Amino acid sequence: MILFDEDKFLLEYARLAAPYFSDTLDGQTFFRKLLASTMHMMKNNGAMSNVEAFTNHFLADLPSLDYESCYNRFDQFYQGAFQHLGSLTTPAIAGRQLVQHALEAGLKVVIATNPIFPERATTHRLKWANIADLDINLITDAENMSYCKPRPEYYQKILEILGNQPQECLMVGNDPVSDMSASIIGIRTYLVENEEEIARLGMVSTHMGNQASEGVDEPQFQIDWRGSLHDVEHVLFE
Repeated sequence: MILFDEDKFLLEYARLAAPYFSDTLDGQTFFRKLLASTMHMMKNNGAMSNVEAFTNHFLADLPSLDYESCYNRFDQFYQGAFQHLGSLTTPAIAGRQLVQHALEAGLKVVIATNPIFPERATTHRLKWANIADLDINLITDAENMSYCKPRPEYYQKILEILGNQPQECLMVGNDPVSDMSASIIGIRTYLVENEEEIARLGMVSTHMGNQASEGVDEPQFQIDWRGSLHDVEHVLFE
């Protein structure tokens, strides 16, 4: 529901977060660890929450920090400097209207953002998308999820929480890998692909695509509909 340049966002994230660890890590080392731990989290196999997978990996060679201290430092960052990243984002056109109309129609709405951010950060992202005040049924984050996109277990967990079957659901997203992978378990998909609504995907999304293609000649996920975010309503209500 927000548009941003993924790589620019990541670099600015690292620049703003690094000072919270400056007594332990220099900026370059922090960035390398941040990226490596994020990639590790994206391979999480369900044994622990995503935030636990990230934090444990981040701490692997940092004897000077314990889990609670590391978690609290990131939490302080999310309460503080992280909020400045909102200036790099733009709410998706028609995003709020789509969510409102779906809720008014009695549909369950899930903000199925890739759960690499904890709840506090995800709350800020909802504000940037101008939908934080809406009564959304489920918002995935690094604390309530133990898988990441494009793993099918991520979508299966959402279905378990909602109590719905795959054929009753529609996944709407702009990433042909991480979002359309919902089709693996039978969820219908809608690819948002018009120019003004496509976020500029960067190294993290590229990594996900590479993971999804491992051992597969040409990975293809089912796309049932494609078009603008505004036109999703035609699929839902006609």
